[in-house]
Parts: sequence; structure tokens; C-alpha cells
Amino acid sequence: MNKRSLVFFFLVLFLGIGIGVGANHWRGSSKANSPIMAKKPETTPKPTILYWRNPMNPSIHANHPMKDNMGMDYLPVFSSSEISSGKSVKVSSEIRQTLGIRLATVKRRTFSRTIRAAATVTFDEHRIRVITTRFSGWVRTLTVKSEGDRVQKGQTIAEIYSPELANSEYEARIALQALRSDPESVDNQNIWKAAQERLHLLGVPESEIKRLEKTGKPRSILPVISPYSGVVTSISTRIGGEISPKTPLMTLADTSKLWVNVFFYNPELEWVKNRDAVLLQVPSPSTRTYRGTLEFLNPAVEKTSRTVRARVTVPNPDGFLKSGMYLEATLHPDPHPDVLVIPREALIRTGSKTVVITETGKGLFRPAIIKTGARSRHWVEVVSGLDEGERVVVSGQFLLDAESQFENVSARMSKGDQP
Repeated sequence: MNKRSLVFFFLVLFLGIGIGVGANHWRGSSKANSPIMAKKPETTPKPTILYWRNPMNPSIHANHPMKDNMGMDYLPVFSSSEISSGKSVKVSSEIRQTLGIRLATVKRRTFSRTIRAAATVTFDEHRIRVITTRFSGWVRTLTVKSEGDRVQKGQTIAEIYSPELANSEYEARIALQALRSDPESVDNQNIWKAAQERLHLLGVPESEIKRLEKTGKPRSILPVISPYSGVVTSISTRIGGEISPKTPLMTLADTSKLWVNVFFYNPELEWVKNRDAVLLQVPSPSTRTYRGTLEFLNPAVEKTSRTVRARVTVPNPDGFLKSGMYLEATLHPDPHPDVLVIPREALIRTGSKTVVITETGKGLFRPAIIKTGARSRHWVEVVSGLDEGERVVVSGQFLLDAESQFENVSARMSKGDQP
């Protein structure tokens, strides 16, 4: 083959290779641009803002942008494409073990509990009496001198000097002398009756009037006789002190019956009611016990302890109980029959809502808003939001509920990757 033939051969060879490569490239481009064979580009859905949360406390949410008390902007919480439309999240078995997730079944049962509460003894306010004179004067003697002294009915507790009383007795003596001088006079009889009535209105006992009638000698110092029995709770004056109808002499409390105030916290109010039986026990080493019933639930909450005070009336014939003494109260309220209950540790509080995390099957978990009722130390009554047989998370639910409502769960957890 001569030189010219050889050049022509290589020229044809290179031209054929170029045409083949170009044709193959054209076929590939046509296939890629074909409306049947082309693969649609994958697009990520744009996340939407579910709510805004407090930057310092994720459990505080808002439905609009705002600032906290420190002027920091609330952070937006976006929806996640990996979370199903039912706000559930799938967690692999490995992640469940890592988070220590434990479940409990919603049960229907008779719900009962025992309530133990602190109690204090106080005077029965219905049995407190105030001794007051009806005339003005000054204390000459005082036989009861301190709080806690016991007074018997009919006992002389003080002697009072009173010019007002002395003047009334002098007028009564003049009326008595006029009556004795003319017993048949109707006017003299009426004047004597009026004088006696005035002494009665001043609180002068009948024995003192009879003494005046017998002896005819008025006096300006009058003994004060106690009309009640009880323990002195306060004395408002001393020897030499002035008294008047506006100033009580002393206050007595009848201790034959006392009040016991029992203090309940808010969760316990779902159980207690008037007429419930109460067992009261004096703390060790004494073994004394007293029984009574709840008679009154205070409509106001105690400002310091934030408790509600209930009242029990207890007989105290031997005077063992003293005002201010501490007791231990025990109640066995009526049970709540046939109610749904779950462990208290399953509850998550988010502001005004109560949430639990439920298992929906196949490793899926979702939050559920529930309404609760009565509570015991370990259990809580479910009024609505759950059905019997459902399973709730009792350990690890706070990690599952990282953003309070499951809207911001990590995509890693959804895929079951290791943390």
C-alpha cells in the first residue's frame, strides 16, 4: 500500500469514530430530555411554622411572634417532613432502649386512696364567751389574773368601783324608803319597780338587789359574777384599770368540745366532702385517738400554706386536748368505681394542658391531650382523652416530647439512627 492510500485509510477511520461518538451522545441526550423517561427532580417541601416557643423555657408556647420578659425573641418551631400527618414519630428499638422508654396500659378499676393530713386543735368559736360590765368603773380586785386560768359559772372574778352604780343604788334606796313610808301608794310602788329595773339593766344580780332591799345600804363596789364556765383566753384590763361597756373584762372558751382544723392540698379536694369520717391521732408517744366528721370546708385558701382548711368538732371531756396541739388526720374517702387510671408519672404539664405520650403501634408514638380527675400518690383518674387498653409512656416521655407537642422531633430519631 502506497503512502497516499495509507493516509486515506486513517482519515476514514477517525471520521467514523467521531460520527459514532456523536450519534451516541445525541441518543443519550434525547433519552434524558424525553418526557417519558426523564426523572422528576426531588424537592423538599417547605417547612411551616407551627408555633413560637420561649427561648429560655421550651414548654411556654405562643401562636404569634413575641418577646419574653428579658426582651429575647421567641424561637419559631417548624414542622418536620419526616413526621406523619398524625403528629406521630417512629422510634427504633435501639433508640427506645437508649431513652429507657417504659409503657403502662390504661386500666379501668375502682379508684380509692387513703388521705393523711396535718391537723391542729383550736377553740370552738361557737363556745367562746365575752364577759363585759354594763357600767363604767375601775377594777379594785381581780381574782382571775392570767390567761389559761379556769373559771366556773357563778364564781366572783372581779370587784368594780363605779360611781354610776353607786348613784343608781342611792336612788333605789330613796325609792325603797318612800315605799316603806306609804306601802299603799301606787306611785311609790311604781318608783321602786323602776329603780329595780334600772339596776337589772346595769347588770346588778338579783342577790345584790335583795341585799339592798334587806339592809337599805347602797354600795359603790360591785362584785362581777361569771355567768359561764371556761378557760380564760384573754384579759383586757388589770387592777386599777378602767372598764366600760365598750371594753370587755375577759374572754372565756368552753373546752368541753374543741375544733380540729384539717388542712388539705388541692389534689386531695377531689376526694373529700362534708360528713366524711376522720380519724385523729395524737402523735407518738401518745396512743390517743379521736373520731369525728368533716363539718365545714373553708371556701378560701390559706395564704401561707396554700391549703384548704376543714373543720372537725371533737369532744374533750377530760381536757386532754389543748388549743395549738398538733394531730394526724386519716381519711378513707368513698372510692370512685369503674374509672380509667394511669400512673401519675406519665403526665406532662404544658401550661394549661395535660399531655401524655401514647404508643400507636409499630414503634409509633404520638402526644394526646387528656383531662384528669382525682389523684392518689401513684395514680391519676383520666376523665377524657384516652381509652381502656391504650398504652402510655411512663419513662422517657420528656425526651420524646422535646418540643412539648412532638412537632420538632429530630429526624435522626425518626430514622432510628444512633445518637
